[in-house]
Amino acid sequence: MNIRQLLLLTHLLSIVACLQTVPVIVASHKLVPDLKSEIRSDNLEAHNTTSVTNLIKKLITQCSSDEYVLVNIPGLTLDDVTDSKRDLWPYVRNYLKLSSTLVGLPWVHGTLNYKFLEKYIIKNCQAEAIYVNRVDDNEVQPYYDVRTRAIVVNLPPLPEQDDVPARLQKLLEYDELIRKILRKLPSPHFTLIISSDVTSLTHPVPTPHIKANPEDFEIFNEIVNHESRETEYERNDRFKSVEPVWYEPKTTEDRYLRNKKKDEIHLFNYELWSKNEKLVSTIIVMILGLFLMKFIEWFNKFKQYIIESNKRKNQLIIDQNKRID
Repeated sequence: MNIRQLLLLTHLLSIVACLQTVPVIVASHKLVPDLKSEIRSDNLEAHNTTSVTNLIKKLITQCSSDEYVLVNIPGLTLDDVTDSKRDLWPYVRNYLKLSSTLVGLPWVHGTLNYKFLEKYIIKNCQAEAIYVNRVDDNEVQPYYDVRTRAIVVNLPPLPEQDDVPARLQKLLEYDELIRKILRKLPSPHFTLIISSDVTSLTHPVPTPHIKANPEDFEIFNEIVNHESRETEYERNDRFKSVEPVWYEPKTTEDRYLRNKKKDEIHLFNYELWSKNEKLVSTIIVMILGLFLMKFIEWFNKFKQYIIESNKRKNQLIIDQNKRID
């Protein structure tokens, strides 16, 4: 075997040993306890897609967020989201710091099924879908209702690794876009998932080397693996849940019928009588007074009739006696 063949064989073996992986970032403003129990406790080896999907399903099942932002950046790799690239993600990193739940997975076998996750959010949280298919935050129009949203962001593929300036510029643009989208949302309770639907080759790295250099092999290591994250706690409990104020539509048939019913007067309605006790008493006194006046008037007429009748009888008797005489 000559040197050329040996080099070719070495190259082929390195390709076979490589993994097809994607990085995955999962962040939630609200705390979802014990989320990491769905996966291995370390990132020394690649995670399988099934366990990561189960982790995300567990997060979604809580329905603790008002907005679920699923960001797909084709071609995204671990190298794009390490501490050395912190300056390319100023806004996303701030949102990660604010998150009570934060998981960073540098290597995941295969890709996430974004369509499945979208449908899972819609089904479990009665959400409405919004789609962003270009680098334009105007695709998310402002809204003010309380319905949960699943915002699916499908961005253009990143430039190739060898085109460094263009790739770095795109990452900055995508960071700015995510900030603009999140700022439009009426609620601070968000869940952010960032990954790629295109895998990249990942060379195996010795475990001791990973442990010795976490800043090179962890997603934003200084945030995701900060010592304060060793204990789970709610970082955003100052945001209290407020019951929404519901305003009745001003012109609807239901409201018209309700008001019409309220305006109806029911004679045997005890509540109506209780509320209008003085008025009812006044009306009763007036009716009794009128009845008494009518009674006195009738009695006087009847008395006058008796007197007149007696007079006529007496006159008739007198006339008859005169005739006899």
